[in-house]
Amino acid sequence: MISKVAEIVQVDDRGRILLPHELQDKIGISPYDKLIVGISGDAIVLKKRKHSVFDLQRKNVGEGTLKRSLIFERSIDRAGKKDMPV
Repeated sequence: MISKVAEIVQVDDRGRILLPHELQDKIGISPYDKLIVGISGDAIVLKKRKHSVFDLQRKNVGEGTLKRSLIFERSIDRAGKKDMPV
């Protein structure tokens, strides 16, 4: 379902699109945020990725726990992809 905020955007020669500011503001996308990309029928779905604890506190991750932290973050990423329409 498309909300009232709908725009026509163009794909550039490198496969990129520019999201209009109105759409970014509507769901709170900031520069360098990560998005989950999925397909639903003939539509491309973009979903804002929720920040993990490690994104928010990356400076506090100790050297001995870095590997465990990255493995945990990867499992969160995989779990988030299950929520995407396929």
